[in-house]
Amino acid sequence: MDLNNQIELELYFADHFDTILFPVLADIYFGQDDLRRARKVCDIGLKHHENDSSGLFILAQIEKAEGNLKEAEKLLERVLLYTHDHFASAEMLCEIQTVLGRATNRLLRSWKHVLELDSEHITAQDFIKKVEGENQKTNTKNKVTERKSEKKTDSPKRLVKPDSNPSSSIVHDLNEPLKVSSRLATFTLVSVLKNQGLFSQALEVLDALEVKGENLEAISLERDTIQTLIERSKKD
Repeated sequence: MDLNNQIELELYFADHFDTILFPVLADIYFGQDDLRRARKVCDIGLKHHENDSSGLFILAQIEKAEGNLKEAEKLLERVLLYTHDHFASAEMLCEIQTVLGRATNRLLRSWKHVLELDSEHITAQDFIKKVEGENQKTNTKNKVTERKSEKKTDSPKRLVKPDSNPSSSIVHDLNEPLKVSSRLATFTLVSVLKNQGLFSQALEVLDALEVKGENLEAISLERDTIQTLIERSKKD
């Protein structure tokens, strides 16, 4: 059977719902943007092969395309549970968790997994370096504060107030570009970064979207909006 022949695959699948080849047909439908048929094939195939990584990944792509990011996140985590080295799932999981605003430590674990699979992944390297670097600075600052408190005498001294929100320094530093790859760039990600005040990174994602050939008018509008927000923040 020719796996590139859609008609042959459709005829075979109609007679063999339990075939392990269901992700091939589902992927063809997904590539044609026929999400309804792609989902139907995945639903049928996964009833017979519930832990099939290829089928779960295609279903995650469908959920993402339809805006169901939490469902996509769960499916990607299942893929990585059964296929630890599924790189596309690991990378997509980072993108979705970023858009969902997951905790920094959770994102750190996900990006470390990407780096484990690809030691030269630039975005993973930059994210881990920035977060762990800021964590180290915060820990060092807290230790210095503790030592000063222990050494204080009866004479009045200015108390060193610990940072009440260590994560704020991390967020501030993440305002610097993280070299987001074009594969991870989406307008949704731009919106999330913009809303979090991470303007520099949002502008970088827009650059990546331009490289991908996305709508230039929409990109220009977002750039103008972000520049306005930057000017307002400077005045404040």
